[in-house]
Amino acid sequence: MGFGMGRVSDKRERLIESATKLFHQAGFKDTSIADIAEDSGVPLGNVYYYFKTKEDLVAAVIEQRTENIKEEARRWDKIPDPRQRLIKLLDLQLSMKNSIAKYGCPIGSMCQELDKERPPVAREADGLMDWVLKWITRQFEEMRQKQADQYGLQLTAALQGCGVVANALKDPKIVEREIGRLKTWIKEM
Repeated sequence: MGFGMGRVSDKRERLIESATKLFHQAGFKDTSIADIAEDSGVPLGNVYYYFKTKEDLVAAVIEQRTENIKEEARRWDKIPDPRQRLIKLLDLQLSMKNSIAKYGCPIGSMCQELDKERPPVAREADGLMDWVLKWITRQFEEMRQKQADQYGLQLTAALQGCGVVANALKDPKIVEREIGRLKTWIKEM
């Protein structure tokens, strides 16, 4: 019984991992269930055992992304200095510069595309962006910045904006330059 449960989880996790990758690379609309099945190595007929609809699969992707970013933030929250926590966030963005230049920000791209398509899961994706914005704002609050809300929005918008521009121009150096500028801004606060 335990062995069977592990296999079910393994197939489900492989489907989510493939969907995460393919939704980011090709978009929700242009990624088929067959594409995800092929990439994951899970037979197409088995996909529907785990996910009844494509929306159910994208909801699982959003849930996984949400858990991953929250887990990362929990690790960062152990760092005493909120400036250093924000630097960790910027370092994460910097480590993804090539992927961002090629496909866009995984969270921002997902929110934009789902909002255009308007499946019910779009609100869940938007909720992840809202969570990130609140976490960033909380760091500025802990730094006792009177304009914490404004700074939180400014940093979030700067990260998303540099992702859009880097993706449009296919240039990871845009991410490098913007992250460098943002690190200086945060360190000088």
